Amino acid sequence: MNNDEIKNWHEIARKEQLIPKDWRWLWLILAGRGFGKTRTGAETVMEMINSGKYKHIAIIGRTIEEARDVMVEGMSGMLSTTIAQKMYNNEENKIEDPDILKFKFYRSRNVIVWENGARAYLLSGNNYQKLRGYQFDLVWLDEFAKYKFPEKLWEQVLFTLRIGDDPKCIITTTPKPLRILKRLTELDDVHITQGSTFDNKENLSERFLQIMQDYYKNTWIGKQELEGKLLLEKQNTVWKRENIVYKNIERESLSSVVIGVDPAVSSNEGSDETGIIVAGLGYDNKIYVLDDLSGKYSPTQWAKIVCRASHDYQAGKIIAETNNGGDFVEEVLRSVEENVPFKQTKALKGKISRAEPVSMLYEANRVYHTKEFSELEEQMCDMSYDEPNSKSPDRVDALVWAVNELKHIPNEPRISTLDF
Repeated sequence: MNNDEIKNWHEIARKEQLIPKDWRWLWLILAGRGFGKTRTGAETVMEMINSGKYKHIAIIGRTIEEARDVMVEGMSGMLSTTIAQKMYNNEENKIEDPDILKFKFYRSRNVIVWENGARAYLLSGNNYQKLRGYQFDLVWLDEFAKYKFPEKLWEQVLFTLRIGDDPKCIITTTPKPLRILKRLTELDDVHITQGSTFDNKENLSERFLQIMQDYYKNTWIGKQELEGKLLLEKQNTVWKRENIVYKNIERESLSSVVIGVDPAVSSNEGSDETGIIVAGLGYDNKIYVLDDLSGKYSPTQWAKIVCRASHDYQAGKIIAETNNGGDFVEEVLRSVEENVPFKQTKALKGKISRAEPVSMLYEANRVYHTKEFSELEEQMCDMSYDEPNSKSPDRVDALVWAVNELKHIPNEPRISTLDF
């Protein structure tokens, strides 16, 4: 292959893999496996060094071995970038290219040295204390969510990123539920790129993509590892995100539908939300969460929403908790529709004791969500055994009423037209 046959990165990269114009200092790439995160990081770092502006670089992997084997020598690493390939090709053919800075990787010393004096040091993120004494104008961290002490490492990175006119940092990682990642996404001057495994399907095996679809589509693991979504999760919670699984179902495949309601007792600006969850029991004996209609409403507003949903989903029952409102809840509903199929329930146990049996059904793969209900799911995964006295979540309470009602309904066999 001659030098002219090696394409430039800008010719083959997708738009989201190129250096963003509004990159002030931190570029955070949160993407699924196979997206091309490492290749993006490697090409970006090589391009910035080759510009001659950046000369003090940190290449940080979870371990030194990962920094070397993945970030530098790997199939998507710095030695495989288009700039590196052109440089190597020029050396083989003794052709000088004035646009490419020559460099050499000193493997035993874990350092890359360029002809203009630029140096890139390979470092271990797990051994964050080793960063003391260094100072950089460019830092690249790969698979940041895998590090043992990500918060302590980030503190050290901030101390080292202190020279040059325009110091930069790039983080390429599959997201995991870490608070430090959440904090980074909330910075005013961060540029965030998100993407999925399937954005890079042209460069991935069709069999791999199909297997990933079959095994992980609409699961918590799939959302994190394939779609690159940052899903935060507390420890010691009643629900685990990995137990929230997505599966659609048609209305004719449901034997019963109910609506769980947890009404707010007031409707001013500081009021709680009214939880309104629609769920159904399938002929497969699984429970499906069909809709989350919760929100801040006046009594008349939520009553109208509930009655409308009762018709839309052909619900057989509306279950509402009446500890606070007493007969008021039923009166409001019947003021909108006189023959509404209302059933009242009372909270005789604490919120965690009520929720536990429902979370166990999720763990046993008895309950599915027909789509992502982000606010409901956030409440579910925020309910912690460590905070038993925190405010009761309205959406979760409505979910609990609905699921508890459905799990006690005997599932009649589905009648086929062939039986007539």
